[in-house]
Amino acid sequence: MNKKERMKAVFNMEEPDVIPVFPRVMAQAIYDMGWSLPDVSTQTEMDADKVAEAFISNIKKYDYDLCFGTYMDHGFGVPTLGGVLSIPEKFGTSVSIKVPPIRQRDDWAEVEKRLPLNPLKHDRMPDALKALRIVCKELGNEYPISAAYYTGICAANIMFRDVADLTLDCVEDPDWVDNICQAATDFSIDWVRAQYEAGCNSVFYLGDHFGTELISPKMGARFILPYVAQIVEVVQKEFGKKTFMHIHGNMKRPKSYELMERLVKEAGVAGLHLDENHDAAWIRENVVEKLGVPAALIVHGPDPIDSGPVDKIYAVVKETVEEGGAGGGVLMGPSCQVLPSTPGEHFKAWVDATHEYGKYPM
Repeated sequence: MNKKERMKAVFNMEEPDVIPVFPRVMAQAIYDMGWSLPDVSTQTEMDADKVAEAFISNIKKYDYDLCFGTYMDHGFGVPTLGGVLSIPEKFGTSVSIKVPPIRQRDDWAEVEKRLPLNPLKHDRMPDALKALRIVCKELGNEYPISAAYYTGICAANIMFRDVADLTLDCVEDPDWVDNICQAATDFSIDWVRAQYEAGCNSVFYLGDHFGTELISPKMGARFILPYVAQIVEVVQKEFGKKTFMHIHGNMKRPKSYELMERLVKEAGVAGLHLDENHDAAWIRENVVEKLGVPAALIVHGPDPIDSGPVDKIYAVVKETVEEGGAGGGVLMGPSCQVLPSTPGEHFKAWVDATHEYGKYPM
């Protein structure tokens, strides 16, 4: 199979030739070139040619099966909205928000006047899309390239409001939180449309770091679930693509599991990428078999991908594949993203070990 056929088989709950790998590479692609984030990003611009070079190099070097075609972080549109980005001078996992646009709730009135953001116009997004077009053209239609973003309260956090303040807002003014969640989701839909129009050709990767780790499952049902449903519907209707969702929190707890189940059955999420709280056997039984959707098997936490050594990576991958791989419907992923600190030999060992031990039939 080519990589696109491999991913299609997983999301059809079938056995591909081998288990595919999705490393969720973000800043690692930049640091792997020997660059730092200021080499590719300012507050309002991105070096599209450098970003494209980094991602093409990364994909070809490590030979994984699903990628982002451009650099993704937590700051798109923030300067236009009145915030300030933090761009690590030496080392860091991504560009993030130093000063959020909404520091006091009263700031929302001014921020709202600056909406909607235009992905074809506003800071760094046109450059990110240019890089994406270059990558898509270079890799061709047989390589799966995922559109990606966040929605609901997670998008509200990375666009508008500090995480601690926003969590408190959920208790003190939930109706206002609904308002900014909707505004953030409206932007998310426009940004994802722009990515597909630029050449993305595979599943939509939806991230949420609130999950049931930063808010309760009950709050998740209000501030995550309905907004996920909105974007899942748009991605399916307009582009015919499925949504693969990353969510944090221990989903083994009954109320957390119920929220996850509702994301699948009510919101239409077509695949799940959980965190390091979940071993391969649990994922196989409780996601793939009980919920009937594909899932990422996690090789992370204490992170052998980052820390190694290579023989440990091979051993952990082998055990993970044996516990969760039989029957198909799985891919391999990190707990969150492959860290920028990950040595190249460790990254390559993880991909190669998955392709070696994850052959079907097992």
